[in-house]
Amino acid sequence: MKNSAKLLFSVAVLAVIFAADSALAQSCPMCKESMTQAGAKLSDGFYYSIMSMFTLPETMIGAGTVFVMRSSWIKQHPESKDLSFFGVMKEIAKEKMGRKG
Repeated sequence: MKNSAKLLFSVAVLAVIFAADSALAQSCPMCKESMTQAGAKLSDGFYYSIMSMFTLPETMIGAGTVFVMRSSWIKQHPESKDLSFFGVMKEIAKEKMGRKG
């Protein structure tokens, strides 16, 4: 009973995602017209704002992950407090690869 409920829920979620995907893919027919009339500067501005919306969240999540990983590693290895950021990252990489020294 539980497995069939999970399967039904999964199918419903996928159906909603695919239905929303096609609806969200449609855009205003006048957008293309107004963008070409406004010139290249405006379209470049839209391009760079979209790129920043895509890359900034991943950058922030990655930076937060590295900060937490580095802080927890320093707590486990208090002798490494004097190492630089890259020194700590190098030691973490060595430890993950199984190399010492």
